[in-house]
Amino acid sequence: MLLEDGKLSQRWKVLARANGDARVEGLSEKEQGRTVLLLGEQMWLLLPTAKRPVKVTPQQRLLGPAAGGDIARSRFAEDYAIASSQLDEAEGKEATRLDLVAKRPSTSYRTARLWVAADGTPLRANSPCPRAKTAKTVHFDASGSAQGVRVLKGMTVEDPGGARTRIGFARWTPAHPEEGQFQLPEPK
Repeated sequence: MLLEDGKLSQRWKVLARANGDARVEGLSEKEQGRTVLLLGEQMWLLLPTAKRPVKVTPQQRLLGPAAGGDIARSRFAEDYAIASSQLDEAEGKEATRLDLVAKRPSTSYRTARLWVAADGTPLRANSPCPRAKTAKTVHFDASGSAQGVRVLKGMTVEDPGGARTRIGFARWTPAHPEEGQFQLPEPK
């Protein structure tokens, strides 16, 4: 995965399990050795210089307006219930707007709004920003195919002030991560 905000560029490797756990590993020079670990309802930052993992929230930013929760787990179907829906338009296309409510208190955002095309492809999402009147907006790229599975190619996250971070996804590969990759390390 590649994050870019116009000034900086970061590369991250994302490993995900079917249960929603995720491991996001820094690959770029500055992020080398940094890992974000999402285990159930808890998110941790592992730093090479820290003796212990640091507990963080899913809203903790990685680069620009892109947060750890945006990268580690954005599963609308599993994390949200539909409160209402209506026909609308998004990104110049006919869409269905879904007003969503979080199923669990630990979800990154308590509410969200998602626009989807007729084929189910996500087009745009808005999530409320703390202390801001407008929402953070995510513009989704077209989906593609990898290993015979429909996957997202990328997305752009924009905060209320207009700052943007581009997130590109590449090299989608089915993997069977080792159990140890999803365990907190013992204190040094």
